[in-house]
Amino acid sequence: MKSYFFLIILSLCIVSNLQAQSSKDLAEAYKSNIPLHQEIVSGGYYVDPPQSIEGDPYFKTKNFKYGTISINGLSYENIPLLYNIYTDQIVTFHPLHKQKTLIKTEKIDGFVFLDKSRFVRINENPEYIHHKNGFYELEKEGNANLLVKYFKTAKPNMQISKYSSTFTEKSDFFIQKSNSMHLVKSRGKSIWFLGLDKKEIKRSTKERGLNFKNDRRAYLSFLVESYNQSENE
Repeated sequence: MKSYFFLIILSLCIVSNLQAQSSKDLAEAYKSNIPLHQEIVSGGYYVDPPQSIEGDPYFKTKNFKYGTISINGLSYENIPLLYNIYTDQIVTFHPLHKQKTLIKTEKIDGFVFLDKSRFVRINENPEYIHHKNGFYELEKEGNANLLVKYFKTAKPNMQISKYSSTFTEKSDFFIQKSNSMHLVKSRGKSIWFLGLDKKEIKRSTKERGLNFKNDRRAYLSFLVESYNQSENE
């Protein structure tokens, strides 16, 4: 009888403590108590690309890199990640089964590698054929964002080879403002999209030695920074 009474009191104390916890505390408790981070290893078995294709489909390296990934609003740190830019999928390593595992795309908010490469998921980018699952590198952030979409294609080999095709990497830059996504094709249209003064930009970029053709990333970063600065003044 005493034991039964003790269990009731203990249960009430636990419920009281849970109610007193903040949402942050519950999130931390959730993460620390779920075995193997089930949200992370729940995407299904990952199939490696065909060996008939030369090269690899990954961003920067075919080896796992540690990073932080945000899933359904919760952040998980020190997670081994691979970003397949051919299929636009995120891969991790299942610690029990010792195999590559997909992370469910619809659960991912974004991820950051230790080298500070930060990726976000954009829900829609109409008429852009390489959008796929919508992962873009966030290069500059503010009222306007500078985004980079990396992707690989399998280019058929025209010569006799043991490989039928070769992975070829490309990238596109986007400027995101409000709900609009501008695919960068020229500096003039990018300046126009941001509503910047063309003569002032020409003078400022010349002073800084910025050239659209030679270093598109640096040039566009300056445009987006200039716009964001003007919006905050």
